[in-house]
Amino acid sequence: MIEQLNSKAVVVMLAVIAALYPYLIQAQERAGVLQGIVKNSSGTPLSGAFVRLKNAERRLTFMVITQEQGRYRANNLPNGKYIVQAVGGDYQSAPSAPVDVAAGRPATVDLSLTTSRAPQLPGAWPGRRPGERGGEAEAATRAAPILPEGAGKQIVETKCAVGCHDAQRLVRARYNRGRWEEVIRNMRLYAQGSTLAKDLTDQEAKIVLDYLAMNLSPRDRAARPKPDPNSRLPRTLLQPVATKYIAVEYELPIRDAEPHEVAVDSDGNGWVSQRRGGHLGRLDPKTLVYTDIAPPPAASKFLRLNGIRSGPNNKLWVMDGGPNRRWLSYDTRAKEFSVFELPKTKTGNASGNTMRVHPNGTVWLNSIAANQVIRLDPRTREFTFFDVPSGVKAGRTANPYGMAIAADGMIWFAENTMNMMGRIDPVTGKIDEFEIPVKDAVPRKMGTDAEGNIWVGLHGAGKLMKIDYKTAKMTLYTPPSEDSGLYLADVDLKHNLIWVSLQHVDKIARFDPKSETWVEFPLASAESDARRIEVDQNNPNRVWWSGNLSNRMGYIELVN
Repeated sequence: MIEQLNSKAVVVMLAVIAALYPYLIQAQERAGVLQGIVKNSSGTPLSGAFVRLKNAERRLTFMVITQEQGRYRANNLPNGKYIVQAVGGDYQSAPSAPVDVAAGRPATVDLSLTTSRAPQLPGAWPGRRPGERGGEAEAATRAAPILPEGAGKQIVETKCAVGCHDAQRLVRARYNRGRWEEVIRNMRLYAQGSTLAKDLTDQEAKIVLDYLAMNLSPRDRAARPKPDPNSRLPRTLLQPVATKYIAVEYELPIRDAEPHEVAVDSDGNGWVSQRRGGHLGRLDPKTLVYTDIAPPPAASKFLRLNGIRSGPNNKLWVMDGGPNRRWLSYDTRAKEFSVFELPKTKTGNASGNTMRVHPNGTVWLNSIAANQVIRLDPRTREFTFFDVPSGVKAGRTANPYGMAIAADGMIWFAENTMNMMGRIDPVTGKIDEFEIPVKDAVPRKMGTDAEGNIWVGLHGAGKLMKIDYKTAKMTLYTPPSEDSGLYLADVDLKHNLIWVSLQHVDKIARFDPKSETWVEFPLASAESDARRIEVDQNNPNRVWWSGNLSNRMGYIELVN
């Protein structure tokens, strides 16, 4: 009898081990430690310096900050080879030789800051000069540029710069011939799903390609080489309040996928919607393993995913804003997609990059090109369209952009080119509009705090704005970094702390509305393009970001 019981116990124990084995392996594969001391050229240990650790094989970069006596320690690293470099003040160390990191044997790399750093990269939109804001709102605040003369100019003006892009956006682009060819091919597919955009004939496409490649190529721009990755890190050593964090950065395997929007699911995974790659991307923070997920096939192979948002019941919502014109929901547990076909709009293809799930179960999108706010009732599959009044009055789109839901259920949205905020009643569809109390604000993305108030990133003004949802009173706050490009505000609801992305200076910052104090956390690489962020509400010490132009995603996490 005892032998029989022992036999059964062994079977149960083996079954448990078998079930846990994958997790034990994962834990072992991410249990590495890399540590050391950073000193200046005189041999003095430095606290508040940056230490970057790059694992090229896994496409990962980590950054930690030195603590007392110049010590740094990076825990829970995936196995592999790392190159380590320290940066502090006006100096940096030489990159280390590759060092092996594996579970059970901490690796040590001491570093000395003996090399002068590259010049500081001024705050700016990636690839542009300081002061160039970029994006759709720029056309509303600057004079339109003159397209170069040449065969093809008229076609560009009548078909490319109407409905799809303003001429300013084309002049700024400056691509090589191969990239212009890809852009034209994709935009022709995009035009097939629009009632406003006009498709090109094959002959027109050839003429336009020759024109763009000749007149708007990289040789014409005041181009600069790719910046040193350390060139946006501050020249001053960080103070203790800002040193207790780790920055994690992952480079997507699909080249130029454009991870445009970021979301966090109920399990804490970070998700991005690929505007050019056409996939959903998931980064598991426990294993730092990235997975590409292809949506269901559609009539066109050109998928333009955007506007991702996490909703109840483990659902992610995302739009395919290309010629397929559909909204998708993805069940992260069942790994199943549902497809909702979007009707054609009156004024153009309903593209947009902000989705929200209302407590009443409806799903909302701001449609930039169509000058509309769109509502989907998933139960009936019915779409409803609401025109933005200021855009209708002006005869052009108001660029409805960021969106957030207040405590009273009202939906606030940014009117990106109108220097206004809109508020829509989700039941009646009535829209009220409110002027922003600062010029050239360029409102972008927003979130809701624990009291139900709205916080907005004013990208043009570089300010954070609070809207009292009861009175519509607007209050402005300024982060420490100048020309920060404050893009998006999201809220740690547990502690009612406001997190913002400072796109121009490659930082994520935290604002405490009670004390009105700021803490800024630099990211690991220059021109990360961290516009979109989202706080993991189940672990509010972790804030995710996506970098559309850098082809990266990642997070910062506060640590003890």
